[in-house]
Amino acid sequence: MIRVFLIHLAWFLLPFVAYGIYIHGRRLFFPTQETDERRPLIPPRRMAILAACGLALVAASLFTLALFEGEPTDTRYAPPRYEDGRIVPGQFQ
Repeated sequence: MIRVFLIHLAWFLLPFVAYGIYIHGRRLFFPTQETDERRPLIPPRRMAILAACGLALVAASLFTLALFEGEPTDTRYAPPRYEDGRIVPGQFQ
């Protein structure tokens, strides 16, 4: 379960990482004389756009996961049961 959460978190953070790489590259290869230390690194409008892009990526990954993962609909689920002193895990039959 934690793996799925981390994958979706990575999809959400991907636009922020890409923007950070872009900003770093722009400052590295195109230095300017003007430096305003009081200005935020990511303005609020861009932050909202990056968050919307991240949410769109997460929604697309959830849709894809729901569409292509899981068991076929014609299978039956057998719940976990206790047999001969041990627990037999649930399975699809």
